Amino acid sequence: MRLALAQIISGGKPAENLALVRRYSEDAKAQGAELVIFPEATMCAFGNPLADVVEPIDGPWATAVRAMASETGITIVAGMFTPGNGGRVRNTLLATGPDVEASYDKIHLFDAFGYSESDSVDPGTEPVVFRMGGITFGLATCYDVRFPALFTANAAAGAQVNIVCASWGAGEGKLEQWELLCRARALDSTTFVVACGPGLMQSR
Repeated sequence: MRLALAQIISGGKPAENLALVRRYSEDAKAQGAELVIFPEATMCAFGNPLADVVEPIDGPWATAVRAMASETGITIVAGMFTPGNGGRVRNTLLATGPDVEASYDKIHLFDAFGYSESDSVDPGTEPVVFRMGGITFGLATCYDVRFPALFTANAAAGAQVNIVCASWGAGEGKLEQWELLCRARALDSTTFVVACGPGLMQSR
């Protein structure tokens, strides 16, 4: 199976980000990919008022992604924001394509170094896997990569590949951390780890 990682840099307008999803999905399909993976927060970049863009998993944004997947014949994994409890949002991964429909809500929230993601994001509770082309994939989002138990739980559910979608911040040592953690999770779970963050993450 050929996979594509689309390291887009999303902005604050979901409609414009949808155009990026279409462009890169069509390009991935043209290059023979069966699955294209986008970063966390593809729907709307962090730093924007997420409560203004939040939609249910069957809302217009996700429906448009499903239509793209159907039109192109490729499975798409992309980050979006769905309604949570207490006025918060859920940081959700949508996986959709031919014979694929799954969604995962980020379990481990980044409450560290003076930042509290849980103030605005409601955590998920359950690991999620999906099957495609005879292969089982597990889903994880950004900070989840620091927690081996999620990856081993996905493996126990049959995952041979774990997908990590991230908005990993740039900065000194951040790329080294990313590479180390992804390799460690592959070893922990005895799975392949396919990880995608935005293009800016390449900064050391």
